[in-house]
Amino acid sequence: MSDGPPPLTQADPAIGKDDAVSRTGFAEPALAYDYFKSMVSLSVATLGGVLTLSGTVFGARISPLQMAMAVLPVAVSGLLALQAQTDITQLSLGVKPPLNSSRLALRLVPSFYGLGLGIFLACLLLSYISPEAAAAPR
Repeated sequence: MSDGPPPLTQADPAIGKDDAVSRTGFAEPALAYDYFKSMVSLSVATLGGVLTLSGTVFGARISPLQMAMAVLPVAVSGLLALQAQTDITQLSLGVKPPLNSSRLALRLVPSFYGLGLGIFLACLLLSYISPEAAAAPR
């Protein structure tokens, strides 16, 4: 079983790469597929890291509400990337997805990922600057 993207062209030689480009709307559909696959993995790894750090090292510094505010955008980023990856696969196989969100996801996935990471780092920084204020929401 291959880890690579699904074949983007049909076995029929009359259907070339240009057809895959016109179906998916991406100049390089395989590159977009790999990007979303990487973002799904990165989001899952980040969620695991943030949740592990919150339960151990920074558990006393960051409140559960702050942790939820940081984790939610990262999780949304991973879900959007997974949906876009599914849309590209369906388009490449000639199936029209119900809602093709892959082009919009190119902008939303890194935005949500950066937002979640930024919130986590901001909460962590605030807990060091003003420890009593960070511990108050508990």
